[in-house]
Amino acid sequence: MGTACSSLVRARRSSRTATIGCWPTRTIQPSAVPSCLCNSHERRSSMKRAILFCLLVATSASAQVARVFLAGTGNDAGDCTNQATPCRSLQGAVDQCPVNGEIIILDNGGYGGATITKSLTVNASSGIVAFIALTITVSIASTDKVVLRGLSMNGVVFGYADGIAFNGGGTLVVENSVIAGFAHAGINQSAAGVGVLSSTDSNTNSNTVIESSRFEYNRTSGVGAEIGTAKVSIRNSVLVNNSTGVSALSVLQTQPVLIAVDTCTIAHNTRGTEAQASPGASAVIRLTNSTIYHNVDGMLINGPSAAIESYGNNRVTSNTNNSTFSGTVFPLQ
Repeated sequence: MGTACSSLVRARRSSRTATIGCWPTRTIQPSAVPSCLCNSHERRSSMKRAILFCLLVATSASAQVARVFLAGTGNDAGDCTNQATPCRSLQGAVDQCPVNGEIIILDNGGYGGATITKSLTVNASSGIVAFIALTITVSIASTDKVVLRGLSMNGVVFGYADGIAFNGGGTLVVENSVIAGFAHAGINQSAAGVGVLSSTDSNTNSNTVIESSRFEYNRTSGVGAEIGTAKVSIRNSVLVNNSTGVSALSVLQTQPVLIAVDTCTIAHNTRGTEAQASPGASAVIRLTNSTIYHNVDGMLINGPSAAIESYGNNRVTSNTNNSTFSGTVFPLQ
């Protein structure tokens, strides 16, 4: 009987007729399949379709939640995952954004500062002025990554110390941004622990990557790395009219600082680049394919283990003082 029932189910799935395995000379039409089996099969099919629909809905909802929207006409109390009901402040969007999510800025406006403690991306597309007058504080774990893209930051109005204060481990990426007018630094990295290029036996990593950005009129430095191990990479950027364009400071042997500068313009600062290190500590700035000109001090070095080094392909001109590198590092390949 079991063989016959199994064959009946196969018969129902046939386009026209089927042969029952235990009765090879007899054929049945699909209409001959008992209705109980048909109903059972249809119920299973309906259930499968329902489960598939639920999975699709869940996947779609998850994809939507990964994005949070921000606009000048928004409301932090709304559902910021919906483009029609965006958040109003950067902090409100950060609070609603999930880990590894993206905050999309929809229009021109002022969005305030924020404290970021998880992996996420803030994205203002080309043509949108996302104005930030307060400090953005990034304090994340060693495995986290924060990307800030397309921001216009100016600290003149409220006089905050730093544009971006990076106080944790992990990786901070700043792209296509303008950071100006802050009382201390445009970007100040003071992350503790060991940087990503150092010993991996530390559970804290810190790394800052800056690309295609502009730093100007900051009272202490355009980009500063200090108070803890820090690895900073600056590429295709402009640092002008700051007290110091690029500053590296190390006070402990266990917390070296390294800043790599690639294809940047450093001009009209009081100090173009400055490396300071206490005895036994290490603060190094390395430059390639960059221009340092019209600064009061081109390269200012304080401390026996501080260094400002060249790859041999930089342009240095018209600085009032200190236009000599500490030395040349590995030649270009």
